[in-house]
Amino acid sequence: MRGTGDFHFDNLRVRRRICTALAFGLLTTTAWAAGPDARGLSGPFGFVGNSGDDTLTVLDLGTGTTAGPAIDLLPEGDYPYDVTIHPDGTEVWICGAVGDGVVIVDAAANTILDRIDLTGSAEYPVDVAFNGDGGVAYVSGRDSDAVAVVDTASNMVTGTIPIATSFLGPGKMAFSAVRNELYVVEWFDDELYVVDAATEMVTPITVGDSFWDLVLSPDQGTLYIADRGTDEVHVFDLDSAMVTSSIPVGDDPWGLDLTPDGSMLVVANEDSSEVSVIDTVTAGVTPVALPAGADPRDVDIAPDGSVAYVPSGDLTGDDDVYVIDLGTLMVDAIDVGAVNPNALAITPEGDPTIFADGFESGDASAW
Repeated sequence: MRGTGDFHFDNLRVRRRICTALAFGLLTTTAWAAGPDARGLSGPFGFVGNSGDDTLTVLDLGTGTTAGPAIDLLPEGDYPYDVTIHPDGTEVWICGAVGDGVVIVDAAANTILDRIDLTGSAEYPVDVAFNGDGGVAYVSGRDSDAVAVVDTASNMVTGTIPIATSFLGPGKMAFSAVRNELYVVEWFDDELYVVDAATEMVTPITVGDSFWDLVLSPDQGTLYIADRGTDEVHVFDLDSAMVTSSIPVGDDPWGLDLTPDGSMLVVANEDSSEVSVIDTVTAGVTPVALPAGADPRDVDIAPDGSVAYVPSGDLTGDDDVYVIDLGTLMVDAIDVGAVNPNALAITPEGDPTIFADGFESGDASAW
């Protein structure tokens, strides 16, 4: 490896990665700073998609309350299935599975900026993933057997990537800026699709049984994949393209997320009304019970790794977003009303780790 005095950038792509990572780190710090914003709210903020009334609830996480009225997502946002914050923190993208579209919300003003009709390109959209600099959004369309490619400057669909699934279609996704690859799991089936973002070549890999969600490790060398069919999380090594281990969790695992340092994985288990907290070094699993009747399907972890947020699903009476202290594993709740919250986002998509590839070794290395 070159010494720091000899370090140089080999191409524009590397420079853009580093600039994006720096920007994300600054935005993350700003977004989580205390003190009121222009709306008089204390922050930081979270965004919750509600399938009960097709709305987006904004949470003031500083006070543990909702922040203003919910945002109506109809018609494109009918049945919000995924909520993703753009890497620069300015926009919230919500997939409307039944509405066959994406609704884009201004994260500061809580107003709708744009709507994208995905009819004919990515119908029944279930997930959004951004490339390294946020200039491209990928939207998986279950019923179209395709991933739509969206230019985020114009919010126009510029193409589609066919995903020839054998069952229901493409589902959740993750993107590696270091490898320039998009990872797509098959909805309720056993295929992982590796998409080369430059050539759009798709490589299918049979991995498990019935997938739902996946998350990429901070070093971007490992995928953790939730398998609802086996009640496990598969640890998939990207270099060898093999599952290195499978970790038993609760009943029917859906969403999952990693702490920023990669040491802890939190898994939402819908049918057992609990989350599984996994030590990624030892593979030890600690179950954390949620209130009876909870149907957790998603999870997002605060940027400092201290707290996990989990939507309750449809409860009797008002519904909640659970706040789990990852140090004590104590559970608190934010009341969001009778809205059936099933997806949420707390932090921008991406990883504040800075990566550079141009070293003499030829290996991708984390700074």
